Amino acid sequence: MSGPVSDEVLAALRALDTPTVCNALEVVAPERRGYGYTISPFFAPRPHLEPIVGYARTGKIRAQTPPTADADASTRIRLAYYEHIGEGPGPTITVIEDIDEI
Repeated sequence: MSGPVSDEVLAALRALDTPTVCNALEVVAPERRGYGYTISPFFAPRPHLEPIVGYARTGKIRAQTPPTADADASTRIRLAYYEHIGEGPGPTITVIEDIDEI
């Protein structure tokens, strides 16, 4: 994406929940089915809640083993992550991937 989207576009996106969009994409682009998140129908577990829309700030986490970096390096890495979360346009949605094998 070249830049932030307008408030109007965010409002239009907020009118749809993620399961609706995902299920529609599988109908119009069946080659995407099973590629990525899920192969089962996706549903909103709390449909009474309003959908959220924002810019994803991603990260990966592992807790199964202790960090190999020293305390200062771990602090720098953590602070860099917090800066990553705060940078760029908003609203921001944090998406964290757990890369442990358990």
